[in-house]
Amino acid sequence: MTSSASAAQPDRQARLNTLLSLSAADALGAATEFKTPDAIRAHYGETFPDYQPGSVFGFAPGEATDDSQMVAATLLGYAKGTGLNGVLTGLQDWIATGPPDVGNLTRDALRKGGLDGGARAWASSNFQSAGNGGLMRIAAVWIAGRSLGKDSSEALAHESASVTALTHADPRCVHASVFFTAFLEALHTQIEYTNAAELALKVMDGVDARAVLLEREIFTVNGMEANATFRAQDRDARTQVRAHVRNGLAGKVHSQSGYVLDTLQAAVAHARADSWQACVEPAVLMGNDSDTVACVVGAVAGARGLDVPPHLLPPLRLGHSWAGWQREWSCVERFEDLLKA
Repeated sequence: MTSSASAAQPDRQARLNTLLSLSAADALGAATEFKTPDAIRAHYGETFPDYQPGSVFGFAPGEATDDSQMVAATLLGYAKGTGLNGVLTGLQDWIATGPPDVGNLTRDALRKGGLDGGARAWASSNFQSAGNGGLMRIAAVWIAGRSLGKDSSEALAHESASVTALTHADPRCVHASVFFTAFLEALHTQIEYTNAAELALKVMDGVDARAVLLEREIFTVNGMEANATFRAQDRDARTQVRAHVRNGLAGKVHSQSGYVLDTLQAAVAHARADSWQACVEPAVLMGNDSDTVACVVGAVAGARGLDVPPHLLPPLRLGHSWAGWQREWSCVERFEDLLKA
């Protein structure tokens, strides 16, 4: 085995572990989604070490939600070998089968069809909607990145911006995802947590995301209003991402709402802890959009190399079936196939 091949194997294993980590965290948070912290503690107690029943969408204990499902759908889309169009097809294959838990903007964008569906859905929201439906799945770009040849910070950032904007074209969503994939890469290379975040913010600031979206036809001639609005909001969006990341680094959690920057800030705050459980459990116990926040935290914990508690892995499943994935499949047994994109 060559030295380059030897280096690739641990990298592949780290990405597999991150995929398992985000899905296990998502499945843990499924039971507490939309519940209040007081209700969670009254029903489950002060700790949350194992999968529990109680999902409002009917997910069984150990089943991960739309967050992990869309990560898998994105990876299945990459396996089609047609780049961004393949990712879009992968996500459309997933939503066509009626998953029980889908964000409104995600549903609208994917049903509109085309690479510009996210821009048109954003326009339909009067350019107001900035949900976390892009951030929740964007770890897939980092997980797939090396096998796709996305081995530079610029290439990874361009892909992250484009994949996010398929459903979430607001600049807050796009820049949050560009930051996040750069953050995962920096943590994977064992850069200290705060330094990794600051490096990722520099990557975000160095990318002309609007130009990328124009080049990839996410902003089209018929959607130039989205292009103009993105341009007008761009600088302020970057400022907001920086502020929320730095508040997260200081341990401040504003909310676990579905707003993308609330999710990002909470995830950065929670994922500073020293163990996987200590990172993920606070997100689960805070409720509201707990599955998504936990999923994003799980991606960070995985990139950091923190180990998922072994008892969480055997029962782990994705709570839906669609083309390329069956609900009863074991994630431990099947996830490695998703890395063959």
